Amino acid sequence: MPSRTERSDVAALLRAEHAVARVLASAPDEDDAHPRLLSAIGTALGWDFGALWTPGDAEGTFLRCEHAWEGESTPVAAFAQASRSIRLAPGQGMPGEVWQTGRPAWIADAGEHPRPLPRSAAAEAAGLHSAFAFPIRRAGTVLGVVEFFAAARVAPDEELLATMASLGSQIGQFVDRCRAERSVRESEARKTAILNAAFDCIVTMDGSGNIVEVNAATERTFGYSAAEMVGRELAEVMIPPGGLREDHRRGLQRYMDTGASRIVGHPVELTAMRADGTTFPVELAVTRPDLPGPPLFCGYVRDVTERRRAEHALQGLAEEQAALRRVATAVAAEVEPDRLFGLIAEEVGRALEARVGNILRFNGDGTAETMGVWSDGAGTLEVGTTVVLTGDTIAPQIWRTGRPARFDSLDGMTGELPDTLRSLGIKAGVGAPVIFAGNVWGAVVISSHDAPFPPEAEFRVGDFADLAAQAIANAHAREELGASRMRIVEASDAERRRLERNLHDGAQQRLVATSLAVRMAARRVTDDPTAREMLDGAGDELARALEELRELARGLHPAVLADHGLRAAIEAVADRAPVPVAVDVPLGERLPETVEAAAYFVVCEALTNVAKYANASAARVRVERSDGHATVEVVDDGVGGADERGGSGLRGLADRVEALGGRLVVTSPVGEGTAVRARLPVC
Repeated sequence: MPSRTERSDVAALLRAEHAVARVLASAPDEDDAHPRLLSAIGTALGWDFGALWTPGDAEGTFLRCEHAWEGESTPVAAFAQASRSIRLAPGQGMPGEVWQTGRPAWIADAGEHPRPLPRSAAAEAAGLHSAFAFPIRRAGTVLGVVEFFAAARVAPDEELLATMASLGSQIGQFVDRCRAERSVRESEARKTAILNAAFDCIVTMDGSGNIVEVNAATERTFGYSAAEMVGRELAEVMIPPGGLREDHRRGLQRYMDTGASRIVGHPVELTAMRADGTTFPVELAVTRPDLPGPPLFCGYVRDVTERRRAEHALQGLAEEQAALRRVATAVAAEVEPDRLFGLIAEEVGRALEARVGNILRFNGDGTAETMGVWSDGAGTLEVGTTVVLTGDTIAPQIWRTGRPARFDSLDGMTGELPDTLRSLGIKAGVGAPVIFAGNVWGAVVISSHDAPFPPEAEFRVGDFADLAAQAIANAHAREELGASRMRIVEASDAERRRLERNLHDGAQQRLVATSLAVRMAARRVTDDPTAREMLDGAGDELARALEELRELARGLHPAVLADHGLRAAIEAVADRAPVPVAVDVPLGERLPETVEAAAYFVVCEALTNVAKYANASAARVRVERSDGHATVEVVDDGVGGADERGGSGLRGLADRVEALGGRLVVTSPVGEGTAVRARLPVC
């Protein structure tokens, strides 16, 4: 191959510069530019092979051939392959030398080069002799090395190397710009990915109140695409019409004018608007990034609908627990069943946001009776209403299965009860059984006039049904206890009467007869004064024993009470009292026997205490009957201070009164006398 000793002409260098400029101006990135640059320079200079060498790792421990260009006049494919398959260490071969020194290099003849070249054999086989290389530089750093080979032997050309060094700097600037742009794009992509991965809405707004940027969560939440939001006023897009929208505009203007804001840097809860016009609660936090240029604001918006729903559910649960505690307290306080059923119906209805609450008792004949009702103003059955258990509404289901039940619609249901519920506007219901003594006693049912109750609501009603069952069990136990105590009182009174009759008909009569015999014997003894005196003394003792026996008989059960009634018995007691006793017993007819006995013993015990402890000057006894009850009252003007817990007498009276379903109250302030009052039911 002939040698080329002439210097490169200026036209070729200009063509190379222009070609490089065109590539750098049109290439979108360095990956596109590199092969085009090799072709442009090689073609402009008329050389036969070109290659771009770049670091093969981050530390730059070796170079690799990233791109290769082959001219059309010389077959260099094998040399290109050899170049792609080799790795060059810094200082190794011409690319390694340029990489290490950062300066252009020239080889006039590869075969005669003083240092061994790794690809010399491949170059000789391809007929390549001369070569030059120049660095691609950026801010003093070598980014890569460009080399060209020619088949001709070309003498070193300083002007060409200088031009290539200049082009290397231009290419380095282009690479630097491309990498910076790529870094920016990657940063933007990361930012966009992060923003779009956020669950919260992130909205950027300018100082005029227009939307600059939104993330994917904003699109999902508000129902607009980003293109539909960007450039529009945020207030118009996201804030409901009215005062809140105007407040936003005034607040933004105030901030722009004065820098004062009630929202920037202060999270608030507001109402936002979707694309379809629906509103929903949001939590908003606004910040102003410290950026050059016109002010920008970043809004972080979180849809708090689910949180509000959870808070509402938690509040509902707390209210439900409070309702259960109130019912449990009423059950423990032994509130009367009628009142308690109404309370349970109200508490369960309010707790589960029902319109109507009912407590039903099953009658065992296919009907049920309403025992407690509540409504928030809606129509409902009244207490005491009898309903027929037909159809598939709540009560019939519970009656048949003994399990909680629900219906979400009355559609398709027939029968008297479904028709009644329709007439009351009821559309859905849930209920739970009340189980007493292992049997289905009845049901607790709540009803709605609109939406069905949430899932599992029937089991929540079951908690109230359990308390209703406990109340029924308590009431039943009280009834059983009352009946048992009544039987004990009646048996005690009967035994008292029997003892009184036995004493009157037996021992008392014998004592009377004996007393008469002793008196008669004393009159017949005339000749022995000592014997007569002893008989008279025995007669006196018998008289006293007889009187004590009569007192004992009266204490057991006074005959006057059985024979002449309560007024006469009380008057007899009053006559024996040590202080004046006023008796007022305006009874038109006799009271039941057990009530008369209890009233009598209340008077007896109270007057006995007056005699023993009251230091009173007078007392008053009154017994009256009204409203199905008999009221017994004993009042004195003594020193007071009596305590029904302090002795067995009053406590025993309280037990007797309570056994009859009544109540004994003792009021005895110190220095103000004592009042004993008993209230007894009269059947």
